[in-house]
Amino acid sequence: MARSILHRAREIGLIAEDSFPVVFLRKTTKSDYFSNADIRSLEEQLETDFMMWLRTTQPPPGSRLREAVLARQFGVSNTTIREFLIGLSRFGFIRKEPQRSWILEGFTEQYALELHEVRQMFETRAISAIFTIPKEAPFWGKMLRIRQEHIQLRKEIDTRFIEFSELDSRFHRILNAATGNRFMDGFQDSISLIFHFHYRWSNKNQVERIILAIREHLEIIDAILDRDQVGAVKALERHLATAHQTFVASIHRD
Repeated sequence: MARSILHRAREIGLIAEDSFPVVFLRKTTKSDYFSNADIRSLEEQLETDFMMWLRTTQPPPGSRLREAVLARQFGVSNTTIREFLIGLSRFGFIRKEPQRSWILEGFTEQYALELHEVRQMFETRAISAIFTIPKEAPFWGKMLRIRQEHIQLRKEIDTRFIEFSELDSRFHRILNAATGNRFMDGFQDSISLIFHFHYRWSNKNQVERIILAIREHLEIIDAILDRDQVGAVKALERHLATAHQTFVASIHRD
């Protein structure tokens, strides 16, 4: 990664060739940075691609998915896609079938309630952990950057609304990562896919729902940046309640 960064910096004229110590030739600009797609791990990229595919195609519960077809679809090996699907199966999102195929499961209102309770428990714990993070830690810079991403997406919502699912996933992952708990981080990977798959927003109110979610995210972020733990927890509870209501409504539309 360090070698890639130095190579990129030389390519764009940010640092001098073969200089040691490194000599900066100019100040950085927004266009100098790697895009989010360039710095994602294979697992994160696969999650995003799979989520966007579900969001676009919306296969109904009971649909059969084949490993080889999905591997070609996302440009990964059969082993990679199999491990990814095994991870999702832990949360009842899909079920393994013979001959390397998988079945998308449906959801019930009870399932949605249980999912909401676990999500609320994990993310409330994450909020508490955030307020023990030192001021100089990278977390606070991430919060400022993702806040700006929310504001920019809100300004361009009419043409970029489909990008919200990826931003939402990254936002909640940043919150959960604050705990340093690998199980919570893994849970977020699956929960994002489940929620975004089952939202099934109609064309009539899709943008309005996204605008509401962005506003709720910003309320959480601003409370965190203001070091207001009580306010952050309340804003999180409101946001999770909204997500739960949308999830339940999607189940009743099935």
